[in-house]
Amino acid sequence: MEKWIAIVADDLTGANDSGVQLTEKGVPTSVLFDLPDHSQTLDQGIVIDTNGRALLREEAYKKTKEAAQFIKEAGYGTIYKKMDSTLRGHIGTELKAMKDVFQPEFVFISPAFPALHRTTKDGIHYIKDQRVSDTEISRDPKHPVKESSIPTLIENEIGEKVGLLKKSALINRETFEQIVRSFQSQGICYLVCDAETEEDLKLFSKWMLQLSSKVIWAGSAGLAEVLPDVLQLHSIPAERTITPSEQVVIVCGSLSLTTQKQVRTAAAKDDVIGVEVDTLKIFSPLWVEAQQSYLNQCKSAIEEGKHVAIFVPSNGEIREKVKQAGESLGFSSYQIGEEISTALAEIVRALANAYHHLNSFVLTGGDTAKETAKQLGGNGIRLIKQLEPGIPVGQLIGASRPLTVVTKAGAFGDDDSIYRAACELKGDIVYE
Repeated sequence: MEKWIAIVADDLTGANDSGVQLTEKGVPTSVLFDLPDHSQTLDQGIVIDTNGRALLREEAYKKTKEAAQFIKEAGYGTIYKKMDSTLRGHIGTELKAMKDVFQPEFVFISPAFPALHRTTKDGIHYIKDQRVSDTEISRDPKHPVKESSIPTLIENEIGEKVGLLKKSALINRETFEQIVRSFQSQGICYLVCDAETEEDLKLFSKWMLQLSSKVIWAGSAGLAEVLPDVLQLHSIPAERTITPSEQVVIVCGSLSLTTQKQVRTAAAKDDVIGVEVDTLKIFSPLWVEAQQSYLNQCKSAIEEGKHVAIFVPSNGEIREKVKQAGESLGFSSYQIGEEISTALAEIVRALANAYHHLNSFVLTGGDTAKETAKQLGGNGIRLIKQLEPGIPVGQLIGASRPLTVVTKAGAFGDDDSIYRAACELKGDIVYE
């Protein structure tokens, strides 16, 4: 099979929401949790999730470089570095790792996702017209974003000059070329490009392609959505269906305020029972007993014929207490997150093992989504389609029985997004 495009992502939800953009254009695409042993049976589109966002910077560089080397040897024609649309993660470090392997003429960087109100103007990144550093993302427990200027953010991280392509200056293709060539003459290959609309993403990436074929594309699911058209990577989409499920398990490890609203909205529905996991107990000697209690609550919900939503609470006070409890045991902030993700995933695995008819899961928060998918026996996801922007659905690869999973990055969607996803999985057309 011809190898068209490969994406490197730093977490599972981001991997899925960028990869599904290819699926929507008819490009068969799989998300891989680890580097495979052989490249012969790979899809036309692949996404490798390095889990880099959950790693220390040096380790993120190493994992990204390994993924890039694999892709290079596998012979994929187009290379894409998935970035978080809110700029979390080691974005500069991972771009440098990609550049070091592929030695491109340019790294074209445009993380805007206008459909979800993430835009870039004069190099400043906004969420719903607020600078990203003024939003809840600035208080993210793992990757607080304190800098809204994308060029400054990358320069500070890797110590290399970054060029800025301001929309106001990009009057036509000739002007675009002059500005790009000017940066090139100064030895600058990292180029951040403004985008306030989907049309901006299409037009500027088209002009970039006309200038050079040796480009690493870097952006969120927004750029990933338009790039197949720009590159003319098309196939007729295969028929994509989801087998309806009797009951759905929702798992929420995200601390995003948006997701907290969504999961509580879902848990309040008559056909859903919510199970709130006290994260402080995960770091206490009583956790084994508490975990069994939460599992029993989930089992009761299933026995009643309900869907179940397993989630963690999130507010400043709880976050601080959990941080203190984890640190008292010698855990770093990354390890604290891992412990929480593993604790939730173990409950889901035990539930799925007890009830074999459970075959549909809604997973939110990148770390929790990946750990849960792994505990369910998965080593990847074959993407099926997008339910709504940023919320893809796919089939778990490697599990002992067919399992369908929806993944959702923390800050995407409206209050009913999680419940709508559950309704889709059970085959409902109309949402109450």
